[in-house]
Amino acid sequence: MEKICFVVGLYGKEVNGGAEKHCKMLAERASSLYDVEVLTSITDNYITFKPFYEEGVTVENNVTVRRFSTNAFDRQRFERVYRKSRWGRKIRKFLYKIRILRYISSLFPKFSIALQSELEVIRSHGLYSPDLIRFLIINQANYRAVFLLSYPCPNFYDIIQAIPQKCILIPTAHEEGDFFRSYLSHIFTTVEHVAFNTEAERELCRKIFGNKMASDSILAVGVDNPTPADNGQVKTKFNLPEQYILYCGRVAKEKIGKLIEWFIEYKNNTNLPVKLVLTGGVFMPRCQHPDVIYTGFVTDSERVSLIQLATLVVNPSDRESLSLLLLEAMQLGKPVLVNGKSAVLKQHCIDSGFAAQYYLSKTDFLKKLHHILTFKEAETAEGCREKAVQYIEKNYSWDSVLERLNRLVIRMSHLSQ
Repeated sequence: MEKICFVVGLYGKEVNGGAEKHCKMLAERASSLYDVEVLTSITDNYITFKPFYEEGVTVENNVTVRRFSTNAFDRQRFERVYRKSRWGRKIRKFLYKIRILRYISSLFPKFSIALQSELEVIRSHGLYSPDLIRFLIINQANYRAVFLLSYPCPNFYDIIQAIPQKCILIPTAHEEGDFFRSYLSHIFTTVEHVAFNTEAERELCRKIFGNKMASDSILAVGVDNPTPADNGQVKTKFNLPEQYILYCGRVAKEKIGKLIEWFIEYKNNTNLPVKLVLTGGVFMPRCQHPDVIYTGFVTDSERVSLIQLATLVVNPSDRESLSLLLLEAMQLGKPVLVNGKSAVLKQHCIDSGFAAQYYLSKTDFLKKLHHILTFKEAETAEGCREKAVQYIEKNYSWDSVLERLNRLVIRMSHLSQ
């Protein structure tokens, strides 16, 4: 069986970030076609970078996982060089805001403003691993293709500079300050291929990197349907009410925004017996409120049960390249409310015929939240469920995703001959 490789910052069943879960799903599914290896770090925490796993090789769900140590993380040094490197992204973001970055990037594809400072930033990052980079460069001939997830991983610049012809970047990109850094213009124009999750993500990257960006395609990811846990046991374990709003993922300020504050405001203005359930690792101060429930880490089957039992699933992030939470909830026919400031999430709503809903402000969120929680028209609700399920079956089946992945691997093989 021929071998392919995935490189990702964090990996393991204890890791619940979107890009990391995306990598795990792709790697495990691709193992039916290829001998799959994953190269990753020994940490499960993207803030402290403390070791969690043993360095070395394990086999997890038919995937060979190689974990490498990273450089010791000095937060003070990192923050100092991070501040020093700001000019490149500030200038590029300004050019983007006045809508000329695409054209300038087409003429001058590789920006070097503050490049050396930016390289100092990524090489002082807590996930930077010279051992991983060295291993991959030495053993590149063993792999037909190397998939890199996702763009913030600090190892990718050095990997792509050394072996661009082997690499397929899956950026999981969204509009944020760091995405305008100069060094990324070198990555996106040097790598052999870029595999996007959605058309909205591809269009964002074209606006930033222009027509000199590497060849690209849509790969995406399929939606798994694990067997749910026992719903009664899940309700008891997490003390779930009859009616609750569910968020799954990293519980961090940059991911959930003002969800908790807006929910509490809604509760204060209504008498509905609804609670907010937050599932996943917590990377911000906990809200001490009787109607806010933290479950911590849950298994895949528990997550499915939590979605099935929820009255509504929310994704308040404005930084998404796909949103597995949205897709999983739609597959299960659940009402979904998402942040319309994310172009990707908004496009999902439109493309599915509004099987999911988006909001654009606090007032809009509160209005649509109340409408969904008090909605009584069974026939209309059933129509939305059917549209959601059909949208997932048409666009995110594993058969079509693996066919696209296989075509990419074959393409890379032909290039190396």
